Parts: sequence; structure tokens; C-alpha cells
Amino acid sequence: MTEWTKFLQKNKGKGYTIEQLSKRYCREKLSQKIAINMREDRYVSQAQAIAVAYSQTRKKFPECKKYLSKTK
Repeated sequence: MTEWTKFLQKNKGKGYTIEQLSKRYCREKLSQKIAINMREDRYVSQAQAIAVAYSQTRKKFPECKKYLSKTK
């Protein structure tokens, strides 16, 4: 069972649409990745750590591309 299906089962029946759950899932993954990157001392600034987190999240979860896009 993938992380996505576990997330869906956990939030099933709470009145959310698949679109809302997808956006929520992607935002959770992004915030986790930002936290990890901030703890590492590899990046010059916080802005760089956040930018790298967006890139890594888009690469690891391609279905999140539309929720994490720069322009809407």
C-alpha cells in the first residue's frame, strides 16, 4: 500500500474531495521536506533550502506538480 492510499484511507469520509486531499497531501510532503532541508546545514540560506525542497518534492511526487506550480 502506498503512502497516498494510506493517506486517502485515513481521511476517507471526512467530507473532502479527491482534489482537496491531493493538495493537502502535497502540502504535507512539502512541509516535511522543508523541515528536513532546514535542519541540514548544506544550504546557504533559508530561501535556497525552500527552493530545493520544492524541486525535490516535485521530482519525488510528480502528481504534486500542479499543486506546487509557480504560476496558476
